[in-house]
Amino acid sequence: MAQMSNLEVMERYATLGPDFLTYLCVRSSQGTLDPPASEPGLTLALMGPMVFASDTGEATKVTLAGDEASAAPEVEAALRQGKRLIRGKVEMKAQDAVWNFTLDGETFDMKSMKLPVPKVADADEYMALRVQAIQHLAMLINDLFEAFLPIRLDAELWRAEVEGWMGRG
Repeated sequence: MAQMSNLEVMERYATLGPDFLTYLCVRSSQGTLDPPASEPGLTLALMGPMVFASDTGEATKVTLAGDEASAAPEVEAALRQGKRLIRGKVEMKAQDAVWNFTLDGETFDMKSMKLPVPKVADADEYMALRVQAIQHLAMLINDLFEAFLPIRLDAELWRAEVEGWMGRG
């Protein structure tokens, strides 16, 4: 079997990020997102701006703004049209820590991070705390992705998941 090029790998798995972000959006709004075992008290919410996209339809991109955007009827309409969430602002809470960031589903980039780091006088200590907060966030995203992947890779489970989003399940 020939090894795939980087471009072939990117094309083959291009939908994983938007599928993952859409899964997080739907499951968190329904209250059915299971927190990872590493952080059993974790809660996750998506807020605006949220960008939904698809390759088909009259409007190929829809952007929703506002902190309550995930509860808007436009989210359900976008999902029914087959759109996937490609970018959204995420708020994650665990114990007394809160992370806010924008997650780009197409690249898995985390942008505009607000980290749960207390202000400390020592610059080195402050930077070390920021690095620890980023590492913890990356671990949580990874744990959520590992829980999502078995659903996404099982054709029947994934079909049922998407049909539920589209109001057909």
